[in-house]
Amino acid sequence: MLLDNAIITWQKIGNERLQLPIFYNSPIGLRFEIGDPDISTSNPTYFRAAYLRASYIYHQIDTFDTLLWVLYRSDDTESDTQTLCHRFCEIAHLPMPAEIYTQDTTTDDGEPLTRIFLFWDMKKTSPNIDKLLQAIIQTDFRGFPELSSAVFFLNTTDHILYHLYDDRGLDVMAEKKETLYPLYQQCQNWLLAYDRKRMQNIFS
Repeated sequence: MLLDNAIITWQKIGNERLQLPIFYNSPIGLRFEIGDPDISTSNPTYFRAAYLRASYIYHQIDTFDTLLWVLYRSDDTESDTQTLCHRFCEIAHLPMPAEIYTQDTTTDDGEPLTRIFLFWDMKKTSPNIDKLLQAIIQTDFRGFPELSSAVFFLNTTDHILYHLYDDRGLDVMAEKKETLYPLYQQCQNWLLAYDRKRMQNIFS
């Protein structure tokens, strides 16, 4: 059920296979700069400011109902999936996933790759959003690289996807540009400069 609803949302936002980068593979969306490049990552203020931005954007969107974490496994992967899952659940204060699916695919170089989709129903078990956002932001600095570009929050009613990928940035995609227009107006200063022209073309 969670997978079925998620697939519908991916179709609605124009990214049926959930391809990365999300922003470049979906027609309607916003890309935000989360980490301030003028602040050193050795300064705790950097992570605090990044978290405040990510949290603010998260809470400006209608309620999310589905949490998805995607694990990528290749032939040379050494980390244990079960151990990683327990660590994720501990960070987010969640039980084990409600649904788990496996997809065999290949990398851009043609190497075998397995994607493991782990779903939680947020209407039944709400994660600790603050802890999870903070963990994603610090993923490259706290030894949990499996969180990078791998955690997705979905609203499967209005078809919105929130994707905080690490300390640098965050994508928000939707079926309709009207859904994201208020966020586009409110957070102009946080829009990633490199992609601003594309966003202006979408929302002008």
